[in-house]
Order: sequence, then structure tokens, then C-alpha cells
Amino acid sequence: MLGRVRRSPRLRRLAASLGAWYIRLVDRTTRWEIPDPALRDRIRGQRERIVIAIWHGRLLMIPAEMPPGGRVHAMISANRDGDIIADCVGRFGIASMRGSSRDPRKPHKRKGGAAVAAEAMELLAEHERIAVALSPDGPRGPRMRAQPGVATVSATMGVPVMPFSYSTNRGFVAGSWDGFFVPLPFGRGVKVWGPVIEPPEDRSPEGIEAHRLHIEQALTRITQDADRRMGRTPVEPAAPGARR
Repeated sequence: MLGRVRRSPRLRRLAASLGAWYIRLVDRTTRWEIPDPALRDRIRGQRERIVIAIWHGRLLMIPAEMPPGGRVHAMISANRDGDIIADCVGRFGIASMRGSSRDPRKPHKRKGGAAVAAEAMELLAEHERIAVALSPDGPRGPRMRAQPGVATVSATMGVPVMPFSYSTNRGFVAGSWDGFFVPLPFGRGVKVWGPVIEPPEDRSPEGIEAHRLHIEQALTRITQDADRRMGRTPVEPAAPGARR
């Protein structure tokens, strides 16, 4: 069935429509707690250039957090599954940058991750008020292990990083490489923004690596804290150096 959806443009559009409907259903029927609404308002106010960092397994609810009519771009995989996701998030006003990280098992295939990082930096250079949403561990993992892209974009452009995560008391973790969390409607939830991670003054490889590690640790901390607040067992990062 999934293969049929991927092959059919009509079914891909239907899947995107259902996905957007489900995100709105969960968002509107969940009693959300926002620990720091000022940080959320900082994103919604669109007063600056900023990079939003989200673990791949917690991407589902980010479209509902984006400001209506704002300038937001998100990295989406350049495949048919990505077509569905791009259509889905587009219904929330989010533009797509199409690409993904290189699969080390298939070095002959170029997925466009470097091109997307370059596009992200161009957008940040061109606009004074813009949010670029990137997943540091996506789309190939390892789970909750930040790759260098987000840190490099942030450091190169001198733009802060705003982590985002969420959890709910009703939902389940899919058996996918990223531990994708699927919230269910009519429950309680928490959406966590921040803390803001300022770009490093040291843009050497060592400085960017320290920035990468800071982003990774902050995202993991808020994700696991959100799970604990909702009475859930936190998802653990993959072992260092693990593959998808």
C-alpha cells in the first residue's frame, strides 16, 4: 500500500492532506503546556534570523508552531516521501529546501545535503527576518546524534539556534531508526522552546565541533525532560558512531 501511495501523485496529495489534518487535530485537542512562552513568541514574532533545530523523531508538531504568513524554510528529503512531507508542511506556509545527508553506504549517490546547507546560508544572508528549520540527525541518523550541518550554518552565518521538542501523555514511539513519536489527540502535552544557543565566536573546526556538541546536548536534554514531564520513558540517543 505504501508503495502505491509513493507512485501516485494523487495519493501523495491525499496523504499530505491527511497528515496536515492530523497535525491540526492533535494541536487543537491537546492541552499544551509551554514552559517559556517568551521563547515561543520570539519565533512567532519573526524579528530576526534564526535556525530552528529539531530531532528527526520530533518533527511532527513543528508545522503547527510556525507563524502564519511568516518566512519559514525547512529541509525536506529529496524523494517521494519528501514530496508528501513538503506538500504537508506547505499547507502551514512552510517552504521546502529539498535535499538530505549523504548515505555513507552509498557514496556514489549525492543527496543534496551540502546544496541545502548552502541554500540555507543564502536565505539567512538575504533576509533579516527568517527561520530555517533543520534536523541535526536527519534524515539518516544516527538517532539524536547531531551531524555538523546545523552547527556549521549557525557558526558561518552568525545566527543563533533555537531547539524545539515536544511530548504528550498519549502517543507512541514508532519502530523507526529515529524513534519517531506519534502523539494522539485529546491528551496533555508540552512544547519546549530553547534555550537559545548563540553562534560561537570561534569558527575554527574545533569551535564548530563544540557548537555541534552543545546543540546535541541541549536538544537531547529538552526532549528527554519533555518525555519525563508527560510520564513517558525518554527515548535514548543511538550509540556514538552507530549507523541508521
